[in-house]
Amino acid sequence: MTESIEFHSAFVALIGRPNSGKSTLLNTVLGERISIVSSLPQTTQRNLKGIYNGPRHQIVFVDTPGIHEGRHAVNKMMSRQGLALLEDGSVDIVCYLVDLARDFGEEEDVIAGRVERVKVPVCIIFNKADMCVDVDRTRSAFFARYPTLSAHKSVVLTATEPSAREKFLDTLLPMVPPGPKYYPDEDLTDADLRFLAAELVREQVIRATREEVPHAVLVEILQYKEQEGRHQVEVEIHVETKGQKGILIGAGGAVIKKIQHRAQLALSKLADAPARIRCHVKVTPKWRDNDRFLTGMGFRRS
Repeated sequence: MTESIEFHSAFVALIGRPNSGKSTLLNTVLGERISIVSSLPQTTQRNLKGIYNGPRHQIVFVDTPGIHEGRHAVNKMMSRQGLALLEDGSVDIVCYLVDLARDFGEEEDVIAGRVERVKVPVCIIFNKADMCVDVDRTRSAFFARYPTLSAHKSVVLTATEPSAREKFLDTLLPMVPPGPKYYPDEDLTDADLRFLAAELVREQVIRATREEVPHAVLVEILQYKEQEGRHQVEVEIHVETKGQKGILIGAGGAVIKKIQHRAQLALSKLADAPARIRCHVKVTPKWRDNDRFLTGMGFRRS
């Protein structure tokens, strides 16, 4: 009689401050870019699931917006998405990414305080080791500031390096409990193409515009059609001022055309089919503080 091999699975939250490397680590582990990445803080606006499939494991990672103290309602709603996972019982393991290249401050205090109270296993990921002058000293300073967290498993890595995948999984996999397979092996994410198309457009906005514009941008998919093997997408890009709209459109429409073109190429590759994206820019004054607008766009108040 052949002995059955036990299968293990878990939902794993990736949390941390903005720009701590959550999305980069997720993409490195999966070997695909499903989460947009930039040097701009607060790049991730909504939770996104990424699925790792191994021979005897399935891990559903939840990439979250960076937890931060922003002045707008949207900042608070973004932060709550990560914080809620620490309290609502929807994840089995919490992976807390700590940026070794930045000083610890009030935002780190908030996250560490919440992590100290979680009821599930915790793994601390000390990221950006390549940018830290003294890793051991910085790591010791972290545990001196948050002594109760020293009891948890931890690993030091640089998420942009290929070796990060093995280091991270070697630390995490022994923590994953027995469980079922939640998604088919071929799935990398549970997000649909509508959601991913919006993210691809927003990624190109970040790359094409100045620093002050991306934070004031929200991408809304007005229509997504798949006809005769071709994906056709109508997009509305919300900004807060006429000046931001002008920057986004550019002289003679050059900037918005570049955004459309590059997003189309990325969506065509992702969907493995031709894609056409049309972007419209709309001024929606003070949308970042409009609770009704934000909840209509899928952000949670609590």
